[in-house]
Amino acid sequence: MVSSSAIPAPRPGLLGSWDRFVGPGMPWDENLLVIGSGIVGGIMSAWVLAMQGANIWLVALGAVIALDVIGGAVCNVTETTKRWYHRPGVTIAEQASFISLHLLHIAIVAWAFRGEGFDTLYALTLSACLLVAMATVLATPKRLKLPVAVTFYLIAIGMVLCWLGATPGLEWFVPALFVKLLIGHLVP
Repeated sequence: MVSSSAIPAPRPGLLGSWDRFVGPGMPWDENLLVIGSGIVGGIMSAWVLAMQGANIWLVALGAVIALDVIGGAVCNVTETTKRWYHRPGVTIAEQASFISLHLLHIAIVAWAFRGEGFDTLYALTLSACLLVAMATVLATPKRLKLPVAVTFYLIAIGMVLCWLGATPGLEWFVPALFVKLLIGHLVP
């Protein structure tokens, strides 16, 4: 953990909302990487889905998911964001709730992008993997958090490649989501 005196206070107003989201004091180059990667990811995802013949709603939904997941993966590995989310006073419950919120992303992909209907096996398998990974990383001593997070990242990739199958147009989704949440968010 970082000393709370090393963390600047969030700014007032709209910029303060951004500070509370990514961490106060994020320098311009980190901001550029976070925002740029999210925008480029969103555009590329929309383009791929459009080229595959997806309707406008799926193209837009895919772009929004990519903006959040790809931009969030880059954001969560920045020094500023790690310092913010691992500062003194952040509870395990707060970290777990951030991870749990992303179960919605898995459900949306299982519903909207995995063929007709809801892909229950995909949703339940990836959700269970994410929750077990989260609990394990949170319970692991600090010096082992990164290798444990990488282990679960590789398990998730293996499940998609060897069993569940990648999602057409969103092949990046599971790797980017697990980087964002396990390696980015949970590892100090």
